[in-house]
Amino acid sequence: MVERQQSGDDADLIQAAIAGDIEAARSALGTSDVNAADGDGWTALHIAVHGQNRDLARLLLEHPDIDVNSRNRWGSTPLMLAAGGGSLDIVECLLRHPGTLVDLQAEYYGRTALIESAVKGHAHIARCLVSHGADVNVSDKTGRNNALIEAIKNKHADIAIYLLRTGAIDFSNRDLRLQALIWASRRGDDLNKELDHAIAAYFNRTGGRAEADGRRQVSRPGQA
Repeated sequence: MVERQQSGDDADLIQAAIAGDIEAARSALGTSDVNAADGDGWTALHIAVHGQNRDLARLLLEHPDIDVNSRNRWGSTPLMLAAGGGSLDIVECLLRHPGTLVDLQAEYYGRTALIESAVKGHAHIARCLVSHGADVNVSDKTGRNNALIEAIKNKHADIAIYLLRTGAIDFSNRDLRLQALIWASRRGDDLNKELDHAIAAYFNRTGGRAEADGRRQVSRPGQA
């Protein structure tokens, strides 16, 4: 988060958020635009979430005009920041707001809040997001990295196994399936077994079958 400069009537709210001063923020809300942003697109809510200031976030979320899905310069919403930051309290506050869109993607990498939690290894956040309807199959801008792939790549086996056990992963995309198999082959037998089981269960459930694709092309440790 960079240094902020703000001018005009909205400066008081931004500065109060930076200082974490709830009473000053409450006072500023009387004359300030609750969605005012600094030069990098950070609103008071972005700042409160980034600072893991739950009470300030709650105050702002109670405002009838709050844009809970506002984006900063990088296209990140408060929920994405909260998911990456690992504060379950903040994530739950945001998810309780009826306007929160859980599957929005950041404009820079295209990550959702769930993907952010998988990258950072916040299993409790991932579970919370999925329980609130987060789509486990959304990929980032590359089209090659969803929450499962990121969890495996970043060595967060607990998140990967949780996602696999939801039974909601779509393995019909051969490239994503190969990605998962390739990365899992470097992460140990337990994860490999979970992945193999999940892929088999998917094709049994959908009435299809995995082609003789990467499942035979990926060499497991100890295999020729």
